[in-house]
Amino acid sequence: MVGKMSPLVSVIIPTFKRSEMLPRAINSVLSQTYKNVQVVVVDDNNPNTDYRQLTENRMKLFANDNRVKYILHSKNSNGSVARNTGIKNADGEIVTFLDDDDVYRPDKIQKQVEFLLKNKRYRAVYCGWTREKEYIPSHQGNLSYDILSGDNIIYTNAIMMWKKDALSCGGWDETFLRHQEAAFLLRFFSKGGEIGVVSESLIDFDVSDRSNAPQNPDKNRDHVLHLLKNYIDTMECSENIEIKKKIVSHRYRGILLGYLKRRCFIGGLFFYFGALIKMPIRFNVDLIIYILKHV
Repeated sequence: MVGKMSPLVSVIIPTFKRSEMLPRAINSVLSQTYKNVQVVVVDDNNPNTDYRQLTENRMKLFANDNRVKYILHSKNSNGSVARNTGIKNADGEIVTFLDDDDVYRPDKIQKQVEFLLKNKRYRAVYCGWTREKEYIPSHQGNLSYDILSGDNIIYTNAIMMWKKDALSCGGWDETFLRHQEAAFLLRFFSKGGEIGVVSESLIDFDVSDRSNAPQNPDKNRDHVLHLLKNYIDTMECSENIEIKKKIVSHRYRGILLGYLKRRCFIGGLFFYFGALIKMPIRFNVDLIIYILKHV
């Protein structure tokens, strides 16, 4: 099938300091059951570095494949900037995203494209994934509350969207170093977009390299608060004070657990008492409920 029944899908892969894993990610796209694909690799390494040179060498493997487009940033920016570069340079009607250390399962693109073509109401779709454990999502629609509260997450790799909508919502928020996919989706929802779901695991995450993952719980706290500050008022029913309090409480809980997970007990204690001052009853109740559900 061609044309409207088989629109070109551009898969945007930002890469930074992980050139050895990049070919595997690219090949997982080129070997899809859905054949009308384009790979847009955005090299976010600084020029004149070993990382840039290694990435350029790896990309020579695909130099003669017209399905692969290779774009080099003039300086290291961040993942959001790289994905925006990819969207702007994508030739496809549909865009989707893949981190350089992860892989798509062979029918990932086909199943998501079929969903979008059959369900015109949804201008985006996501799917399940396997990240040590398999996660099968079921929620769809405007998921602003889910994203803001952190009660449900949607990883970057799972998102597929019509390019027109990715551009019209403003693309990825380039001020974000973390929670980038959350900010992107909240922009999309704020413009009236709704996201559908394919309730299958179609992505495999490689968690062996955590060099690009956040390790400092103070920074994690700052990133979460940055998300809330910038996007909590974009949600439908944002005037509902109780909903906003619930969102903040759930995010505070996540921040506290981040301190405890990294065994930063003093920092966690300070944060806990700060949260109690702001919402003494709700935060404790939410925390107790969470503990009872997970013990």
